[in-house]
Amino acid sequence: MARLGAWSIALKRFDKIVLGSIFVLSLLVALLWGFGDRQPVSVQQFSWEGKKISVTDRFFSLSLSQAIDPEFVAANFSIDPPLPGNLSWAGKDFFYTLNELPIYGQEYQLKLAAPDTATANDETLEILTSDIAIEPFLARFQSRDRAFAYIGTEGDDRGRLILFNLTQQEKSILTPADLTVLDFETYPEGDRLLFAAIPTAALNTNLDDLQLYTVTTGLNTTTTAEAEAGIGKIDLVLDADEYANGKFQLAKNGQRIVVQRVNKEDPRDRSLWVIEGSAEPRGLGIPADEFLLSPDAEVIAVSQGGQLSIVPLGRNSGAIQAKEKFTRLLAFSPDNQQQIALQETDGISSLYVLNENQEEGDRVLLRTLTPIIDCRYEPRYGQTLYCLKIDEAESLGQVVEEPFLSAIDLETGDEIPLLALPNYRDVRLSVAADGLALLFDQVVTANPTPNSDLFTENGLAVEGGRVWLLTLPELERDVEIQAVPPESLMPGFRPRWMP
Repeated sequence: MARLGAWSIALKRFDKIVLGSIFVLSLLVALLWGFGDRQPVSVQQFSWEGKKISVTDRFFSLSLSQAIDPEFVAANFSIDPPLPGNLSWAGKDFFYTLNELPIYGQEYQLKLAAPDTATANDETLEILTSDIAIEPFLARFQSRDRAFAYIGTEGDDRGRLILFNLTQQEKSILTPADLTVLDFETYPEGDRLLFAAIPTAALNTNLDDLQLYTVTTGLNTTTTAEAEAGIGKIDLVLDADEYANGKFQLAKNGQRIVVQRVNKEDPRDRSLWVIEGSAEPRGLGIPADEFLLSPDAEVIAVSQGGQLSIVPLGRNSGAIQAKEKFTRLLAFSPDNQQQIALQETDGISSLYVLNENQEEGDRVLLRTLTPIIDCRYEPRYGQTLYCLKIDEAESLGQVVEEPFLSAIDLETGDEIPLLALPNYRDVRLSVAADGLALLFDQVVTANPTPNSDLFTENGLAVEGGRVWLLTLPELERDVEIQAVPPESLMPGFRPRWMP
């Protein structure tokens, strides 16, 4: 019995030793965890790492190695130069949604790291001095280069499509001398241009030989095949064997091309045709004097005989909408929720805002005795229209047309004159994707002769031209707008910003 009692006492002592050891070990683990043996939080993935972003890139993501206090991330997160936006999160993934468009030709630096507590204010000091350890993260990304294309008007450049990269100060001739380019459009990635051209040998024969082509620019390539194509690779899109090709437009999303075509054997057979991807062109059976594709390429606004119609392009997407009180559609808003329509009656030009929300109805924006030629939405805030209008003035006893550019507030209809463009009605306007600048041309024209090789949209011969750049004012600020003189860039016409 005495021996059993001794064993019992020994077992109890052993249990206490084991339990004590477990307690001490647990305490040591807890202390190590609480006092710095944890791995610091690190950024595992940044979705814009090394990327060239465009105005269509609206958010990026940061994936961390573990979930942490979002307030800590918000207090230690910065972009230089500033790129305003909102931060949101789900677990260890953080998302930053932009409030403004990125500025082209800019390099940005993103930083996530605990700053020096000596520079912190009282409100954030508690967050900054928390026990969260973070591995400093620094990344850079760029916006697309600021670049534009135009048609040359002098020397070896005449009639050729040219790309000028303002960011890199580089000029690239995209098309060969045996093609004379008359017009072009940009694909959404800027990697290609769609252009209309005539073989040089056919210039003195017939303008009905106009064909559509694509050409690579070397910009913003995303695949190996695109990179290998480089600059100046040309492909035929639409020939002129049976039909003469006229005005054309490429949808903003690059998914559809619409072209005016006339049967060479039967001029009564004239209508719009649509090209979708690699499919065969198909006729719509709808003639048009003017037309405008929506940004999503789902509908086309057609003007014929001074009346406007909205035509769905899908095979089963509804009926044609007649907008008989309007002359033509000038612009679709970038988000496709509004349109700007023109009404011309008894010498009065009226701008209307048409809303997709039928409950809001059509709204008169502006009435004027001055003819309105064209309008473009300001892309940064979407609250302003840039419109080209034609005023009349007397010079040496003659009445002459004076085009001028103005900014119109979409809410109030208030108009601010920006720039006079004397002596040329057929001005081509192009607003930069980031909304900071506008390109326009001024062209010297004459009646065409058998030797004419370049032409305006109205059929006049181009004898010379100049591309100009106008820095646009900051219309969001409550300050008086100061007129800024435009900058002369180079000989050329029909300039268009790359997207």
